Amino acid sequence: MMKILLVVPSQHEIYGKITPPEHPHLGILYIAAILQRDGHDVKTADFDAEFLTFQTFANILTDYNPDIVGITATTPVFNNAVKIAEFTKKHSSAKTLIGGIHPTLMPLETMASGVFDFAVKGEGEESIAELLKCLESGGKLSTVRGILYRVGEKNYETENRPFIDDLDSIPFPARKLLKNKKYTYPDALKTPAFPIITSRGCPGNCTFCTAKFAHGKRFRCRSAANVVDEIELLISEYNAAEIHIWDDNFITNRKRVFAVRDEIKRRRIKCLFAFPNGIRADFINREILQVLKDMGTYSIAIGVESGSQNILDRIQKGIKLEQIENAFNIAKSLGLETWGFFLLGLPGENEKTINQTIDFAIKLDPDIAKFHLLKPYPKSEIYNELKSLGMIIDENFVHYGIHTSPVHRLPDLSAGQLMALQKKAYRKFYMRPGKILKEILRLKTFNRMKLNFSAGISIIKDKILSG
Repeated sequence: MMKILLVVPSQHEIYGKITPPEHPHLGILYIAAILQRDGHDVKTADFDAEFLTFQTFANILTDYNPDIVGITATTPVFNNAVKIAEFTKKHSSAKTLIGGIHPTLMPLETMASGVFDFAVKGEGEESIAELLKCLESGGKLSTVRGILYRVGEKNYETENRPFIDDLDSIPFPARKLLKNKKYTYPDALKTPAFPIITSRGCPGNCTFCTAKFAHGKRFRCRSAANVVDEIELLISEYNAAEIHIWDDNFITNRKRVFAVRDEIKRRRIKCLFAFPNGIRADFINREILQVLKDMGTYSIAIGVESGSQNILDRIQKGIKLEQIENAFNIAKSLGLETWGFFLLGLPGENEKTINQTIDFAIKLDPDIAKFHLLKPYPKSEIYNELKSLGMIIDENFVHYGIHTSPVHRLPDLSAGQLMALQKKAYRKFYMRPGKILKEILRLKTFNRMKLNFSAGISIIKDKILSG
């Protein structure tokens, strides 16, 4: 048995100072569940959710004395992960390990920081389990697929590990390790609300997306019974009133969507569902949205990206504007709340195409519109394109969060112009008299009103009044 401390770095640079985080980190909890299954002693530390400082983290290291400190990292929090690893090295004898999307995208660069003993690429459950068995038995690290490791001053990389075929074989996230019970989602109608992930892999070709490097393009899904088992567990043990499904595209396998709905109805489960991570418009039709509504869904998000067909084609979205408009019309006709996600600053953009996106957003009129500035993450096709053209102006990963200033420019638009157009998008969309009234009316419950108040003030200050 080994003692493992799994750490979630602070994400304030990405999301600002609204705390606690909306949802617990499911990736860490899946890893924890695998390690507990194998008999290891596991604890978690979430810097934001537990309001940790490095002094309190030092106390955790002293009191728990872990053998390994595992840190998860997206690109924007990589610098924070490095700081945690450096601190761990100074205050304990623990080995340091990093996993997540950043070491998956940039494995050699991650290890070149010199503070990690191990890195895990791609899906980490089987790789970490095998790595620990190897360490316990004194086996050869070179035989463990999907990792990087350090010997002396030299780093070694093993072959990639195949993606996990049987997702039902992975234990449910180890939620009992959570210390902070206040995780919530600002737009939830009811609390407590819990996230789940029911599938991995997206067959899309979007050039801005890096999900395919983490989970591949082949859609793999948990069985309907396994999914509903977790939902039932969340209701019985945690009093879940609302479930948020964070799949890249839950409705990819239509047959399974029907099976999940039927299993929920068979067990007479009463719970609200929302899809805040985005559903592809080209998979939407009336029948499938009716199935989602039948299982208790009240809210869906759709990834729109642009109101210019030329831009959609350039980023290989594979969707027509007419399909997007049809998807929103169907959702509204069924009484579903809608979110629209838009990306500004895509390659080929100019002021005209961004104004087309703003006008298209107003035409679609989702309940909520998010106008994010493109962040070209390393290894994505868009990053490579902009990099080759000398358009990346900032490679400090701290600035790659979704609420930070642009890290690139375009031939026809400077970083400052992109920010100005983003503010224009929020003003034009939300400052319409009819829209203001709709936003007030959609605060249907005290919970939503309370949770949206501080978030709304922050958005207004940041997106409309600043600068």
